[in-house]
Amino acid sequence: MALPMRITCEFRLEASHRLWRDDWTPDRNERIFGKCARLHGHSYRLLVTLRGPVDPETAMVRNFLDVKGVVREHVVSRLDHQDMNAVIGGIPTAERIVEWIARQLLPVFGETLYALELWETPTASASLGPEELAALRGEREAP
Repeated sequence: MALPMRITCEFRLEASHRLWRDDWTPDRNERIFGKCARLHGHSYRLLVTLRGPVDPETAMVRNFLDVKGVVREHVVSRLDHQDMNAVIGGIPTAERIVEWIARQLLPVFGETLYALELWETPTASASLGPEELAALRGEREAP
Protein backbone atom coordinates (compact mmCIF):
# COMPACT_ATOMS: atom_id res chain seq x y z
CA MET A 1 0.00 0.00 0.00
CA ALA A 2 1.30 3.46 -0.94
CA LEU A 3 1.98 5.84 1.90
CA PRO A 4 -0.56 8.70 2.05
CA MET A 5 1.00 12.13 2.19
CA ARG A 6 0.06 15.81 1.93
CA ILE A 7 1.65 18.30 -0.45
CA THR A 8 1.16 22.07 -0.38
CA CYS A 9 1.74 24.79 -2.98
CA GLU A 10 1.74 28.50 -2.19
CA PHE A 11 0.42 31.26 -4.43
CA ARG A 12 0.39 35.05 -4.21
CA LEU A 13 -2.09 37.46 -5.72
CA GLU A 14 -3.02 41.11 -5.45
CA ALA A 15 -6.65 42.18 -5.48
CA SER A 16 -9.02 44.85 -4.23
CA HIS A 17 -12.38 44.65 -2.53
CA ARG A 18 -14.87 46.53 -0.43
CA LEU A 19 -17.04 45.04 2.30
CA TRP A 20 -20.41 46.65 1.74
CA ARG A 21 -24.12 45.85 1.75
CA ASP A 22 -26.28 47.95 -0.55
CA ASP A 23 -29.32 47.30 1.65
CA TRP A 24 -27.59 48.97 4.64
CA THR A 25 -27.01 52.66 5.23
CA PRO A 26 -23.49 54.02 4.80
CA ASP A 27 -23.35 54.54 8.59
CA ARG A 28 -24.23 50.91 9.28
CA ASN A 29 -21.68 49.68 6.72
CA GLU A 30 -18.99 51.81 8.37
CA ARG A 31 -20.02 50.63 11.83
CA ILE A 32 -19.97 46.91 10.92
CA PHE A 33 -17.12 46.78 8.39
CA GLY A 34 -15.02 49.72 9.60
CA LYS A 35 -12.28 50.84 7.22
CA CYS A 36 -12.95 47.75 5.09
CA ALA A 37 -16.16 49.44 3.90
CA ARG A 38 -13.88 51.56 1.71
CA LEU A 39 -12.24 50.18 -1.44
CA HIS A 40 -8.83 48.76 -0.53
CA GLY A 41 -6.43 46.04 -1.60
CA HIS A 42 -4.58 43.06 -0.21
CA SER A 43 -1.56 40.95 -1.03
CA TYR A 44 -3.21 37.55 -0.64
CA ARG A 45 -1.32 34.35 0.11
CA LEU A 46 -3.06 31.09 -0.81
CA LEU A 47 -2.01 27.64 0.38
CA VAL A 48 -3.45 24.67 -1.51
CA THR A 49 -2.95 21.24 0.08
CA LEU A 50 -3.61 17.92 -1.62
CA ARG A 51 -3.60 14.52 0.07
CA GLY A 52 -3.19 11.16 -1.55
CA PRO A 53 -1.02 8.10 -1.91
CA VAL A 54 2.55 8.50 -3.11
CA ASP A 55 2.67 6.95 -6.58
CA PRO A 56 5.30 4.17 -6.57
CA GLU A 57 6.39 5.02 -10.14
CA THR A 58 6.75 8.80 -9.79
CA ALA A 59 7.31 9.00 -6.01
CA MET A 60 4.80 11.90 -6.00
CA VAL A 61 1.28 12.53 -4.75
CA ARG A 62 0.90 14.83 -7.76
CA ASN A 63 3.45 16.77 -9.78
CA PHE A 64 3.93 20.24 -8.26
CA LEU A 65 4.04 21.74 -11.77
CA ASP A 66 0.61 20.25 -12.49
CA VAL A 67 -0.82 21.58 -9.22
CA LYS A 68 0.58 25.05 -9.89
CA GLY A 69 -0.77 25.05 -13.44
CA VAL A 70 -4.27 24.09 -12.32
CA VAL A 71 -4.42 26.70 -9.54
CA ARG A 72 -3.03 29.43 -11.78
CA GLU A 73 -5.58 28.62 -14.50
CA HIS A 74 -8.66 28.24 -12.31
CA VAL A 75 -7.93 30.74 -9.52
CA VAL A 76 -4.95 33.07 -9.81
CA SER A 77 -5.63 34.13 -13.42
CA ARG A 78 -9.20 35.02 -12.44
CA LEU A 79 -8.45 36.88 -9.19
CA ASP A 80 -5.02 38.50 -9.53
CA HIS A 81 -5.26 42.29 -9.95
CA GLN A 82 -9.06 42.11 -9.99
CA ASP A 83 -11.91 43.67 -8.04
CA MET A 84 -13.14 40.83 -5.80
CA ASN A 85 -16.59 42.43 -5.62
CA ALA A 86 -16.98 41.92 -9.37
CA VAL A 87 -15.52 38.39 -9.47
CA ILE A 88 -16.85 36.88 -6.22
CA GLY A 89 -20.01 38.95 -5.87
CA GLY A 90 -21.81 39.68 -2.63
CA ILE A 91 -19.58 40.61 0.27
CA PRO A 92 -16.11 39.31 -0.66
CA THR A 93 -14.79 38.46 2.80
CA ALA A 94 -11.84 36.09 3.14
CA GLU A 95 -14.36 33.39 4.10
CA ARG A 96 -16.38 33.84 0.91
CA ILE A 97 -13.26 34.08 -1.27
CA VAL A 98 -11.80 30.81 0.04
CA GLU A 99 -15.17 29.12 -0.52
CA TRP A 100 -15.20 30.44 -4.11
CA ILE A 101 -11.67 29.07 -4.59
CA ALA A 102 -12.78 25.66 -3.29
CA ARG A 103 -15.66 25.60 -5.78
CA GLN A 104 -13.20 26.24 -8.62
CA LEU A 105 -10.73 23.56 -7.52
CA LEU A 106 -12.99 20.73 -6.33
CA PRO A 107 -14.04 19.70 -9.87
CA VAL A 108 -10.36 19.37 -10.84
CA PHE A 109 -8.74 17.94 -7.71
CA GLY A 110 -11.75 16.06 -6.30
CA GLU A 111 -11.03 13.93 -3.25
CA THR A 112 -7.35 14.88 -3.22
CA LEU A 113 -8.12 18.51 -2.27
CA TYR A 114 -7.37 18.38 1.45
CA ALA A 115 -7.18 22.00 2.65
CA LEU A 116 -7.21 25.61 1.52
CA GLU A 117 -5.90 28.56 3.49
CA LEU A 118 -6.21 32.16 2.30
CA TRP A 119 -4.19 34.81 4.11
CA GLU A 120 -5.63 38.30 3.61
CA THR A 121 -2.95 39.92 5.77
CA PRO A 122 0.08 38.46 7.57
CA THR A 123 -2.12 38.00 10.67
CA ALA A 124 -5.57 37.08 9.31
CA SER A 125 -6.70 34.07 7.27
CA ALA A 126 -9.72 31.94 6.43
CA SER A 127 -9.43 28.23 5.75
CA LEU A 128 -11.31 25.13 4.72
CA GLY A 129 -10.16 21.77 6.04
CA PRO A 130 -11.17 18.21 5.17
CA GLU A 131 -14.57 18.38 6.90
CA GLU A 132 -15.62 21.63 5.24
CA LEU A 133 -14.41 20.46 1.82
CA ALA A 134 -16.33 17.19 2.26
CA ALA A 135 -19.48 19.23 2.92
CA LEU A 136 -18.90 21.21 -0.28
CA ARG A 137 -18.27 17.98 -2.21
CA GLY A 138 -21.55 16.58 -0.89
CA GLU A 139 -23.34 19.76 -1.91
CA ARG A 140 -21.96 19.42 -5.45
CA GLU A 141 -23.06 15.78 -5.69
CA ALA A 142 -26.59 16.28 -4.34
CA PRO A 143 -29.35 15.97 -6.99
